[in-house]
Amino acid sequence: MESTTGPEPVCLLLIGLGEDLARSLARYVSGDPRVALIGVAPSLALASMLAPRTQPELALLDWATLSGSPPDAIHALRRNFPGLRIICVVNEAEPYVAPAARAGADAVVSKDRFAGELDYLLRLFFPDRFGKAPDKNG
Repeated sequence: MESTTGPEPVCLLLIGLGEDLARSLARYVSGDPRVALIGVAPSLALASMLAPRTQPELALLDWATLSGSPPDAIHALRRNFPGLRIICVVNEAEPYVAPAARAGADAVVSKDRFAGELDYLLRLFFPDRFGKAPDKNG
């Protein structure tokens, strides 16, 4: 017998995002049953305590608000949660793409265009739940 509930939602953890952006993201994903917001952590330390219990599949973290070194924070997340997809949220994406990639982030999105960029990345990372991502080149 086939399940009528569909696939499990992608578990999303927000890390270090400002209150306004976190609230905006929460509103954005709240209407989508394919995404479950499982936590909002103002710091990497709190995220590291939440993640083992909540088992996030995707983390959005604000590069600018992470205390210490953002690359070190990404390395720590990658080391402690190897299957976690990490998206850095920044004011302007282009200057952070290479440093974030070197640190182990999966992607970088800009704060002013996160809705469209996040939708594309969800399709790219989880095609079985969101459908295949369109080709960005055409």
